[in-house]
Parts: sequence; C-alpha cells; structure tokens
Amino acid sequence: MTISPSVSRLAKPAVAIVFFSLTLAGCGAINPASNAGDAATPEVVSTATQEAAAPVETSDTTTAEETTEETTEQSTDTGAATGNTVQPGGTLTDGSVVSAELTRAGQKDVFKLDLGDAREFYIADMHGDNIQFQAFSDVDDQPVGLPNLSLSFGTWVMKFTKSGTHRLEIWGDTNVVGQYGFRIATVKPRTFPVAIGMKIGEGSPAGAGRLDVSGRVERFEFDSDGASAIKVIGGTGACTAIELELVDAAYTEIANARMPIPLCGYESDLPLSNGDGKYALIVRSNTAKTGPYSFQIVRGG
Repeated sequence: MTISPSVSRLAKPAVAIVFFSLTLAGCGAINPASNAGDAATPEVVSTATQEAAAPVETSDTTTAEETTEETTEQSTDTGAATGNTVQPGGTLTDGSVVSAELTRAGQKDVFKLDLGDAREFYIADMHGDNIQFQAFSDVDDQPVGLPNLSLSFGTWVMKFTKSGTHRLEIWGDTNVVGQYGFRIATVKPRTFPVAIGMKIGEGSPAGAGRLDVSGRVERFEFDSDGASAIKVIGGTGACTAIELELVDAAYTEIANARMPIPLCGYESDLPLSNGDGKYALIVRSNTAKTGPYSFQIVRGG
C-alpha cells in the first residue's frame, strides 16, 4: 500500500510546467508527505487534500446539499450530492452521508462498506477534531492504509486491492469526544476520444462538459499529432471545484491528483515530453463535487 497527500492548492504556472515535464518523462508522482506509506502492506491507496472540506449539513431526511463557489460570471454550478444518512453500525454505500458524535471517551463507531464493484472511492467533506478513522479488511481482519487517518484533513481517496468486504472504524484521540462527519462517493471514470483543436463542453463530445455525479472523473485522450506542447484555453464553469491534469495515456491512477492545474485562468504551455504518442487530460474535482466545465485544447510552443 502506498499513501500520499494530493495537492489541492493550484500550482503556479512555472512549477506546473516543470512538474508535467518530469511526470511525462516517467519521474512519477510528487509525494509531499513522508514515505511511511511505502513500507505498509499494499492494501489500499489513499490520498488527501491539504485543505479541509466544509462540513456537510444533513437534515433528518436523506439529502445533503452542496453548492460550489463561483469565481467567474460563467460559473453556474449548483452541484449537489444526494445520499442516505447512515448511523454508526449501518452500511455505507455510494453517496452515503454520516453526521454522528462520539459521546464518551474510548467510543468506537463501526460502519460496514458496501460499494458494489467499485474499488476506489472518496471520503469527502470530512470533519472531526482529533478524530481518527481506519479501514479494515474483513477477509483477514487486518487494517488497510496508514494508521490513524484524521477526519479533519479534507478529502481522501482510497483504493482497495484485496477482495472481500471491508469496514470503516471511527474513534477519538485519548479522552476526545465530539461530532464528526463525512460523505462517501465512489470513483466513476469515463473516457472520451478528442483531438487537439477541439472545444470541449456540455455535449461536445456527447456526454462531456459536466461532472454530473459526485466522484465523476473524465479522461480526454488525444494524439500528440506532432505537437510538442499543448495549451488549455477558455476554461469556464465550476472554477473552484474542478481541476485538470495532463498525463501520458498509460497513466491509470486517474482519481489521484498529483499536480493539477486550474480549470480557469491557466493558459501556459504544457509540454508533451514523451513526444509523439497518446496523452490524456483528466478532469476531476479533488473534493468530489459536481459542476459544468468547458475548455479548448490547442497546440502550444
């Protein structure tokens, strides 16, 4: 198992250009965290944002509403996540929302995980001061991932690599009591073939232009067609919720942001360091939000 924090803050253009050059040359992901995860048993891959997401507000019914901030006049996102509210002892499924409380020292809350065929999922909108969580495999009752992950750390991406069922346990530091919460969203990838010069937005190509459900990750594959670099221009939409990342087409860890660029306002060259071949532009929300987006891929250099 490896685990590393994802980068939620947007990189400055000069840093982003160097990163993409290194990444596409095969240098691998940047890991600002310690290398402790490399020594752990390979069970689950987890990444976390560095900024805590706002707490989810839940009603007595089964709906949690989220609104994405708008930073441009074109932004019209009202992305909402809807799911069932689950109490300790219940079963977490895609879209489940938890709002609970540790009321006594030493209390441990346990949730079953039933994500269907999904093996990778977000734990989003986490909040809980000095409250920890840990996933366990029911096959061998062993913990997966690094120990004592914090619910106050924002958003995590977890990937199970062992078959069978799992559970999630929640507990506080010594003598800690208090409220906590989070939301579950499975990673839902889809791929679109595009070409340099194409404008991408709602309906172009068909089905693109909006992260329509929480956990959606969209991958736009294109051929370099002789270009040494590309630019992403005219980005509009849910600018604070959605990010882009250029990768080689062989890169498959699409839920894990390494050094993303903004959807809006970033128009510097992105080198195609592997030369001729296929690349992919990944569109995702690092906090599992929803919203519209549009941009155009053009030749750089």
